[in-house]
Parts: sequence; structure tokens; C-alpha cells
Amino acid sequence: MAVASIVVASLSLCASILTAWLTLFRRGGLAMTTPTVLFFGFDEVPTITAKIFLRALLYSTGVRGQVIEGMHAKLRHGNDEQVFGFWGYGEINKLVPGSGLHVGQTGLAVNHHFVRSVHEPAYEFRPGNYTIEICAHLVGKKQPTKLGTFALSLNDKHAAVLAQGGGILFERNPIDHQYVGHARDHRGPA
Repeated sequence: MAVASIVVASLSLCASILTAWLTLFRRGGLAMTTPTVLFFGFDEVPTITAKIFLRALLYSTGVRGQVIEGMHAKLRHGNDEQVFGFWGYGEINKLVPGSGLHVGQTGLAVNHHFVRSVHEPAYEFRPGNYTIEICAHLVGKKQPTKLGTFALSLNDKHAAVLAQGGGILFERNPIDHQYVGHARDHRGPA
């Protein structure tokens, strides 16, 4: 009987330690859902500069959550890679420069705006295949965390709209999961 009590107590202690680790001590990771919309266009403040917009849910896989210091987008087109290093989030009328954002287990669904620095040369969107990689810089981590990579195509008509200062809104098709773009006659995604 004493041996059975010791075994049960030991198993109970192990279960308690595991539960405490999973709920209190383990930080988990940061993840992002696949955006249903992506946008290529331009921002006008303080000067006209290229912009990538998307809406996605950020969430933590651990109870403690994650703190994001900043985010950036890498845009690849052929052999060209450009970093859109200025990040803002929120609704269009309440856009906040990104820094110090806590993301919990329940998540945070916001608009993410990635803009090229005004100190860099102007970016020209050309026809072809693009890959967008979204990365987050987390507090306490030296390397950025890759949250997702998304592919889309820009046709000649879309590139012409962008060359005139317009924008292209890409919607994710729920059947084949491909992004389909259509022109917007003004600069903003909404």
C-alpha cells in the first residue's frame, strides 16, 4: 500500500510540474495566420514611398505571450530583394508605429503596414512573381522570427496601375489558396 501511495504521489508531482511548465514558464513561439488580403501600393507620408499591406492574426503558442520589438517584410522579385523596414499596425485611421507590441495566446488581428524607408531609392513594382516574407523581432532574441512566406504574381496591367501611383489589392482564393489581384484607383488598401 505504501509503494502505491508513493507512485501516485510521484505521478501527481510530475503532472503538476509539467502543468506549471506548460502554463507558467514556457514562453512558446509567435505565429501568424495566412493573410486573406495583401496590398501593393504607396504611402504618401512624409513622402511617396512603396508599401505592402496585409491583415493577419498574430498569436502566441504559449500562455505567457510574446513581445514584438518590430517587424519587417522582405520582398523578392527575381534576384532582387528589398526590405520594407518601417512597420505600423492598426486600423487606417488609427495607425500606430510598431514597437513594443505584446501578443498573447488569444491573438491580435490587425492591419500591418510595411513601408520602405524614405532614405532609400524609390521602388518600382514590375510584372512577375513575388515572394513576401514577414519577420518579427522579439524581445530577447538575436535573430528575427520568420512568421510566413507568401507568393503572388503581378501582371503587366497591375504594374502599369502601380507605375501611375495606384494600388493592387490581392485576395486569397479559398479554393486554390492563390492570391488574385485587382486594381485600386486610389493609394490606400481600403
